[in-house]
Amino acid sequence: MKKKYFSLEEIFTPSQPANYTFVERYSVNKRLKRALNTPGKQIIIYGYSGVGKTTLLTNKLKEEKLKSITTRCMSGMTLSDIVKDAFNQLEIYFIAQKDTTKGSKLGGTLSASYFGIKASLTGEQNEGDKSLAKRAVDLPITPQTLARFIGESSRCWILEDYHKVRSEDKFLLAQIMKVFMDSSIDYPKLKIIAIGAVNTAREVIQYDPEMKNRISEIEVPLMDKANLQEILDVGEKLLNIKIPDSISKKIIAYSSGLPAVTHQLGLLVCEANEVSNTVKTSLPKKLDVKSFDSALDEYLEDNSDTFKSIFETATKIVHKRKSENPSDILIAILMSNKDNVTVYDVKENLKIKDKSYKGNNIKKYLDELTTSDRAEILRFNKDYNSYYFSNPFIKAYCQCALRNNVQTEFNTSKLLSEFRETLNKELEIARKTFLEDYYD
Repeated sequence: MKKKYFSLEEIFTPSQPANYTFVERYSVNKRLKRALNTPGKQIIIYGYSGVGKTTLLTNKLKEEKLKSITTRCMSGMTLSDIVKDAFNQLEIYFIAQKDTTKGSKLGGTLSASYFGIKASLTGEQNEGDKSLAKRAVDLPITPQTLARFIGESSRCWILEDYHKVRSEDKFLLAQIMKVFMDSSIDYPKLKIIAIGAVNTAREVIQYDPEMKNRISEIEVPLMDKANLQEILDVGEKLLNIKIPDSISKKIIAYSSGLPAVTHQLGLLVCEANEVSNTVKTSLPKKLDVKSFDSALDEYLEDNSDTFKSIFETATKIVHKRKSENPSDILIAILMSNKDNVTVYDVKENLKIKDKSYKGNNIKKYLDELTTSDRAEILRFNKDYNSYYFSNPFIKAYCQCALRNNVQTEFNTSKLLSEFRETLNKELEIARKTFLEDYYD
């Protein structure tokens, strides 16, 4: 019997993979399904933050009935930390006395050859009737050993936020991918699935060119307006509500292709209308048109620290450059009063303040602003060879912060009002460009 009633948090899930509101993106889903079912094929899933990479993978693994372990990479993690996390999840034990212990723990003998990684796990003991098995502690690990134990558990290994792995460790991880590919002869389901930011796949190939034809590079693009609308449509049906068209259009425009934002705004609009579960009435509950404003205020206040962090990361000065500091470039982009700007547009605007400006490196610095190192504050449109802000929220934040020449937080009514006014202008631009020109 299908479930009839849902909690709001089951339907709009901004911080977790979507389940009931998962939207099929057929070309991407087809490629991922093929890669998951191809023995030995390693997978790199990449795209902008909030675009739905983890949701896509989670639903496909469930559909293909594949088990996995997940390591969430964080800045500063070493290769030893990453491997240690995988072994912790597998709960590997080695034989200290006669036979393996009874139970469901994964047993085996670790190779003595040294790879420069040690398990460094806790020294728990697991005792059976006739044996004593100890959890791996300070034992040397080879890539082959790692592949064998994950393979014997019939799992694939997911590396979340792969782009955060230290550069010096990415070469070794590329080597481990190669070993996993070779080991797939014995373990057909064995593979590494790395999820990361834009250009993640390029990094793997850069560290090991031999992997070029052994990796499936799957880009998860921004969602088009039809897919974003489908999230809201499914939410309406499962919660028995009716979202006015004016609210739907604003949510889609503000989302800028990011389903995570659609989920967040959908959640807040429902909360503003006191919808916490499926509405138990014969007719859908129509949401108040005016409720979007309060939901938006809530979103801005909840995310003010996020906007501030993105702005500070993007404008951080590592090496001071004449006329080409990140804030100089962002000001030049805003001066154009366009949603999409070209290298030429930015170069000409920078010349207004500096007549001698040549602009030989401007494309390099613009591209840098699209990377995770600069919080992906810009995106690159391949079709038009132009750049644009990642979403209307951060564009409006930049306008306010740069105009006031402060690292501002929107925690006062005055600043919030200014931000809202700027954001409303960006919404009109987003409607005309993002919804009509970019995807149609």
